[in-house]
Amino acid sequence: MMARFSSGTKMLFIMTAALMPLGLIALFASIQSAHIKRLQHEADAQLVATAEARQIDLLLIRVANVARFTAGAAAERADRCADLIAEAQRLARMEARLAVFAPNGLLRCATPGFAARGLPAPRGNIGLDLLILNDPGGGVRFSVAAGDGGYGVGEISAPELRRAAGFADQDQGIALQQGEAKLVLARTKKRLPLDQRITVDAAIAGGQASLTLVQIISTISAVELLLILLPLLMWAAAAAIGWIVIKELLLRPLAQLQRAVAAASNAEGPFTMPRLQTPALEIQTLGEAFGAATEQIAHREAELEEGLRSQVLLTREVHHRVKNNLQVVASLINLHARGAKGEVAGAYATIQRRVDALAVVHRNHYAELEQNRGVALRSILSELTANLRATAPASADGLSITLDIIPVHISQDTAVPVAFLVTEIIELLIDHAPTASARVTATALASDKAVLSVASKALVDPAVTGSAGHEDFQRIVTGLSRQLRAAMEFDAVNGCYAIAIPIIPEEEAIAEAP
Repeated sequence: MMARFSSGTKMLFIMTAALMPLGLIALFASIQSAHIKRLQHEADAQLVATAEARQIDLLLIRVANVARFTAGAAAERADRCADLIAEAQRLARMEARLAVFAPNGLLRCATPGFAARGLPAPRGNIGLDLLILNDPGGGVRFSVAAGDGGYGVGEISAPELRRAAGFADQDQGIALQQGEAKLVLARTKKRLPLDQRITVDAAIAGGQASLTLVQIISTISAVELLLILLPLLMWAAAAAIGWIVIKELLLRPLAQLQRAVAAASNAEGPFTMPRLQTPALEIQTLGEAFGAATEQIAHREAELEEGLRSQVLLTREVHHRVKNNLQVVASLINLHARGAKGEVAGAYATIQRRVDALAVVHRNHYAELEQNRGVALRSILSELTANLRATAPASADGLSITLDIIPVHISQDTAVPVAFLVTEIIELLIDHAPTASARVTATALASDKAVLSVASKALVDPAVTGSAGHEDFQRIVTGLSRQLRAAMEFDAVNGCYAIAIPIIPEEEAIAEAP
């Protein structure tokens, strides 16, 4: 697999593998450092969250004490309830809404604008009952019990809670949560894609709710980034040095040698050793080996060209002699047929047509010899059917043959049985249905297959199927189909013989002659 890569790429792989342990060590150290740094940030965030929760607890305790005192004083001096509420606002030192209730739950008085009627008393015996409000106004509501059984209720807004927590860091987010209720006091978001979130919780109001602190921290410091990039920088430097060494001492001389070899190949001349800028003994030896190899290759190519030329001439001579021999045989048959009469003359004509079929195939194959494209199916069938019509007896003047052949090529091994097959079928019509019409078609079946069919209504006529030579005809057709290695199909309704024949694919039909 490595053989497919260039030398520079291989050098890069080797340097990468050599520096991989160092990179893994640096990566492990960076991960450990980042983990320790995160733990430290989490500890710091927990301290901050605890301190802010403590500040909110102190605010709640101070305002709850004011509310409890006001509720107790209002039980003794109900007529001054409104004044007591105003005094409680001053003692709380903040904008808090307060309400005082009698033991039976009736509202005694409340801060102006505070819809406190119907608010419940504290649950159980806890000193301060807290409820987080996540309505549009936002804030917390608390209730405390007074000594006479009455109770006070107060609400603190979100801005007051934010000021009490002492929030000032833009990288921190604060929220109060109680079950499904959540009050966001401050929001934060990542400023960089690699920033991380640290989330810690701290209890408030004795665990009735919790303060959630979200802090954004930077993942990688400058030192850690340098530690991570150091192996990459070392890898780049080593790869660059290795590449320069390989390129100057090996690749550049090899490229010069390659150009010299290519120039010698294109010019078909002797190989000339180039003047190398960084001559190396191994490359000099390689160049000398190339020179010797090119001389041997040139000599052998000359011998092969001479042998090929002789082979082509010999092949042409053989084909020429075979063509002449077929013409001699055809002439001899024609001479003997002139003095024959009756069935003997018919037999001579039949033999003559079969020899003509073979001659047609050979003549077309010889014509295509230079291109080696096989035999054109349309050409041989056109010439074959024309010869059959021309040599048919006078009684068959009414015989008509139409062709519908696709432009494909077939091999000579296929052309011979195809020519004989068409000849046998047309010969059967000439002998027993001389006025019939026949249609020869060839249609594509696949890239390397075609369907050859000869159709005539006379092929199902009893005068043809019941003739004396029909049985011999069937045996001959079966034998020819075996040569084509395909099954001959006969349509007994329309009178059609059809068989699949191999054809030369289009991409192979343009190959040059050997």
